[in-house]
Amino acid sequence: MLKSIIRGIVVFEKLFIYISGVFMGLLALFVFYEVVARYVFNSPTVWANEFSTYILQFIVFLSMGYLFIRDKHVKVTFLIDKLNGVARKFIQILAALLVIPYAIVLTIYGFQYTSNAYNLGMVSPSLLEFPLWIPYSFIPMGGLLLVLASICTVLKIIINEEEEIA
Repeated sequence: MLKSIIRGIVVFEKLFIYISGVFMGLLALFVFYEVVARYVFNSPTVWANEFSTYILQFIVFLSMGYLFIRDKHVKVTFLIDKLNGVARKFIQILAALLVIPYAIVLTIYGFQYTSNAYNLGMVSPSLLEFPLWIPYSFIPMGGLLLVLASICTVLKIIINEEEEIA
């Protein structure tokens, strides 16, 4: 039962990785187009830089959880590499649990920030006037995914799940 729940969350998080991959391709295309338009044709776009920023926000915030579950995030391991057994598991669980308060703060304040942007009708200061609540919403969504990933990581350590899930 527990493994099924973890698998479900991993599959859900993986969806955002695939979307991020597509967005990464779009990001490359937008930047390439902007460079060509600006430096070859001397005609910069209004939209490329702005949408590139929003896409990068999506990629960063919505891939955090999956990277955490898969243990592919940036980390310092000099202490944990020296430990074995129960001590190693304890430090791994503690580290995963310490991510949760950060992710909760990210979720709560990100939601408030998004809500304020929506209620105030905030738009980007460019000619596009893109509604800012959309890119701001990536913050609480990423925070929530990171909370789920942290819980899954703790559960994986407790049930001694070494093999890949999903």
